[in-house]
Amino acid sequence: MNQRFLGMSLCALFFLLTAALPARGGFYIGVQSGLSNQKVSAGKIAFDKDSSFLYGAQAGLRFLSLAVEGQFYRAAHSLLSDDPQLILYDGRGMYYYYLGVNAKVGFPLLVVYPYLTAGYGRYSASIRQIGKSTDQSFNVGAGAELALGKIGIFAELRYVDFGVEISGLTWDFGGLNFHCGLNYHF
Repeated sequence: MNQRFLGMSLCALFFLLTAALPARGGFYIGVQSGLSNQKVSAGKIAFDKDSSFLYGAQAGLRFLSLAVEGQFYRAAHSLLSDDPQLILYDGRGMYYYYLGVNAKVGFPLLVVYPYLTAGYGRYSASIRQIGKSTDQSFNVGAGAELALGKIGIFAELRYVDFGVEISGLTWDFGGLNFHCGLNYHF
């Protein structure tokens, strides 16, 4: 009896706290930066993991706990290896761009919006003086946004994995990216 009462009380409290919240919805735009942490391989050749600064922008539409967001971001990496056979690639600049759409499903609390995100878009990779190519792929992640009036401060972790064909080799990219930034809600 006590467990049932406690369970019902917690459910009622949860409902009352979330039902009374003003739903933040509408259009927003924002900027982001963060850390891109990619593990790069080309065929059987594996390069050392390299972390790099990323930056970009987004615009989205949010209604209650759902959001759809268009994003663009860019990261610049260096191909790193201690293998003397890879001297041609060692230190060479590698850049990638993401242009896509992400969906967010969250739980809007009073000032915090924790969410899960999944997206699909075009990843363009360019390796300096070797070539460039584009592929489409998925990404998944989780994050939270803190509301301060019309400004939202967000942070999220996102896993990306994509591959492109450059100079006859299949280049695979994958890693966990950290994104943070500001959104302005209209």
